[in-house]
Amino acid sequence: MIAFGASGGALAFMAILALLMFGGIGWAMRTEADAAWLPKWVVLGFAVKIVGTIARYYMVAVFYGGGDSYRYFRVGSELAARWRDGELLPMIEEGAFGTRVTEAITGGLFAIITPDFLGGFLMFSILAFFGQLMFYAGFRRWAEPHQLKPYALLIFLLPTYAFWPSSIGKDSIVVFALGGAAYFAARILEAFEIRWIPGLAIFLTILGLIRIHVAGLVVAALAVAGLLVQLPDDVDPLARIRRFLFVGAGAAAGLLVLTVFPDIFGIDLNSSDALDAFTSDVVRRTSESGTVASGGAVSSVADVPGAIALALFRPFAFEASEIQHYFAALETSIFAGLTIWKLPAMARNIKHWRANGYLVFCTIYVIGFSIAFSVVRNLGIIARQRGQVLAFFLAIVIGLGWEKREVRKLELPVVSRRPTADV
Repeated sequence: MIAFGASGGALAFMAILALLMFGGIGWAMRTEADAAWLPKWVVLGFAVKIVGTIARYYMVAVFYGGGDSYRYFRVGSELAARWRDGELLPMIEEGAFGTRVTEAITGGLFAIITPDFLGGFLMFSILAFFGQLMFYAGFRRWAEPHQLKPYALLIFLLPTYAFWPSSIGKDSIVVFALGGAAYFAARILEAFEIRWIPGLAIFLTILGLIRIHVAGLVVAALAVAGLLVQLPDDVDPLARIRRFLFVGAGAAAGLLVLTVFPDIFGIDLNSSDALDAFTSDVVRRTSESGTVASGGAVSSVADVPGAIALALFRPFAFEASEIQHYFAALETSIFAGLTIWKLPAMARNIKHWRANGYLVFCTIYVIGFSIAFSVVRNLGIIARQRGQVLAFFLAIVIGLGWEKREVRKLELPVVSRRPTADV
């Protein structure tokens, strides 16, 4: 197989091809509600993604001069070269499972096109942007037409998605897989049709190979949403039966994740203190350097609001200590301002919450994610991981809080145009 280096002009050519490809995808996926603007916004979104990719590259290669991306690039390039030479190697060797899977995926991509370091960043950015498109496609299934533009604006242009999942590594793969899982979850919740389950299974498998706990959160949120969602009166009667079969299958899948989880993270469930020791260890390891949030993992219901604030709104401006933290603080201030602005409308529309299955799913996922990630106290790590929850949170804020403006026409008195009679 011929390999093409992606340096200089070849890298620019790859970027232009990707822009054209996403423009075509935006054109193909348009509907009546977004046909007038979606293709252009998709192209704009990926152009912003390219800028974010270059910025992320310089942060890793110039500012820090190291990181996991270097390892994935080196190992992936070695695997790709050996596979192209016909040498049969296991896709995943022994070691940290998520890391080995990421190396194998990197090698698989590089076996087709062998880029330089920046070209590898662009390839992973393309993967992540597919995830962003699928987040939008999933939200569109349940949203009102006037809510599409605000969501698209945020999901395509926010630094959380333009910058962080734009490098060689796990974050880009996770956004890709999570976006696909969100889309198929949205389709399943419409009428619990079996035809959408294989697609969900594929993306959950990819997600689980990298971060099984996040895949477990998706399964749990989907199963709970299946129980809570209020189906419309005109839904297929069989959907009510499929609903409970689906919830049962989701519960079984959740138990499977709980069975595998202890082995992956080395937790001995025979010990009553094992889970507490595990969470304490994560809190300690993520509090050793950088900007650290005080506190610890969620231990009661009273801790949940603080965990949600940690996952979504921190670092605050006064907590920033590095340039990337200041950018993150600016972004989280926007989230907080948007939430406060839309809170009254969200309170008014909460009565419709159960009728929107996707919002139920997003709500359960956001709460579960915030509780699970409350063990991570490093604000830099939280900012980098926020792409795994932000798309779901924005769906809630816009889905409940973005009301349609009614334009009231000024009614003028009717003036008769009949000629006035002579007196």
